[in-house]
Amino acid sequence: MKTFIVTVAAMILLLVFPMQIVQDIVNSHKIERFDEIVYIACQKARTNGRFTESNISEMKNNILAEFPDVSEDEIIIEVTETMKYKRFEFDSRETINYKIVVPIKKIVNLGKLLGIKDEDNRFNYVMEGYVLSEALE
Repeated sequence: MKTFIVTVAAMILLLVFPMQIVQDIVNSHKIERFDEIVYIACQKARTNGRFTESNISEMKNNILAEFPDVSEDEIIIEVTETMKYKRFEFDSRETINYKIVVPIKKIVNLGKLLGIKDEDNRFNYVMEGYVLSEALE
């Protein structure tokens, strides 16, 4: 009986590792999809010369569709909304800056079992950079 109890306890502890691998795959898929959504929005902003309201709302809706556990007010979007025009040589005035932040929840699977609080079991994934405008004056 003692051997049975120890075996069951060991099996429960060993189940944490395959479940964590699955959680890592899910999180990496979410991050990969988030990168694609932001890339597409940045390319639209590049051709438009700025981030338009429709571009921002489409990006936000795509992010919310991909992250069902995230609410709209948890997504941080700081982008250039003023018109930028292409120059024929590099000029910092033509850069369209962006910073988009989305929370990734549930980093560690079975975090409660391991004593990790929900507010500690998350991080903010940040995509920040710039693209050069292609809009002509």
